[in-house]
Amino acid sequence: MRSSLVTLVVAVVLAGCATTPRPTIQTGPDAEVTVDGLHRVDNSIVAVGYMKPDIDLRGYTAIMLDPVTVAYQKDPQGRRSAIVAGASPGNFALTPSQMGNLKSAFQQAVVEAFAESDEYRIVDTPGPDVLRISADLIDLIVRIPTQTGAARSRAFVSSYGVVTLVVEVRDSESGEILARAADRMDPTRDTGNLVEVSTTFVRSDVRRLFGYWAGIMRERLDDLREVERDPGQ
Repeated sequence: MRSSLVTLVVAVVLAGCATTPRPTIQTGPDAEVTVDGLHRVDNSIVAVGYMKPDIDLRGYTAIMLDPVTVAYQKDPQGRRSAIVAGASPGNFALTPSQMGNLKSAFQQAVVEAFAESDEYRIVDTPGPDVLRISADLIDLIVRIPTQTGAARSRAFVSSYGVVTLVVEVRDSESGEILARAADRMDPTRDTGNLVEVSTTFVRSDVRRLFGYWAGIMRERLDDLREVERDPGQ
């Protein structure tokens, strides 16, 4: 059943392409195992992926999304008056409105990614066929001032910032952890080159990154069928 593959984090963990080695779950005495029983996935498209070696999702047909949370890498600075071309000296705080928009943008990207399929449904209550998905945006660094103020001249930077996505999937009723994945990226559309700082450009690039992450979750679901236990572990 394709509906047995309804999970965000497993899709992220196991995403791959035809030109890369097939993802495999480490098993055996040398397997890298977390304290909560998840095994490392080799050849994952994301930076880090873990899942239960005996995971069986055939009974799940729906997902429940927890509200996304956001955490800075360190206490952000307040208002700053200038940008140094190519880099910002600190980590700037988002305004309450910007923080709300960031969370909403990620949630919307995930919902939109799954809305195109009749195979999967998103629900808001636990159930025996429901996987609970939590997504955290952590270690956020914002390299451009976010407070609005007096008009200033055009500014250019090489990076808006960077953020890590951590996704976990659990059984919605028991709370059993089934998989975990993490990936860290810079949303700047042309990393390494100077780009103009503008609300339109920043918003577009952030949404593009979120769409990319959500697209992996949705488009690579079938990769779960191809997972193999590593015979060498």
